[in-house]
Amino acid sequence: MKLLKIKNTYLILVVSLMITGCFDLLDLSYWKDGSYRLSSNPGEPSCLSLTNDGIVLLDCVKSIGSNKEYIIAIEKNREKKVSYWIIKKKKNKFKEKPEGPFDLKEFDKIKKRLSIESLKFENKFGKD
Repeated sequence: MKLLKIKNTYLILVVSLMITGCFDLLDLSYWKDGSYRLSSNPGEPSCLSLTNDGIVLLDCVKSIGSNKEYIIAIEKNREKKVSYWIIKKKKNKFKEKPEGPFDLKEFDKIKKRLSIESLKFENKFGKD
């Protein structure tokens, strides 16, 4: 009888984990856009990494925004240096490469050249 209870409990646990995995209910992302995710960086607990299907694009994102074609991000390194990045979304994630780092002046110029001046940062994370 006790063995049956343990088996039932184990079965319920396994089925619950499978269901949450299938329906993306256990997604611990702070931000997402399609296959792009901003989640905890295991190497740097105070940072959030931007990934595309597990491929790390940026290590320590502090602010992010996106539209159908682009992602913009602010990254702050350990020395508190702020860098701006632009990522053109591509169908082949293995050819995707963030453009940058830029300072704010360069970043604004490039946004204007790409006609994405209206693209703003949607979310901010961590302390400034």
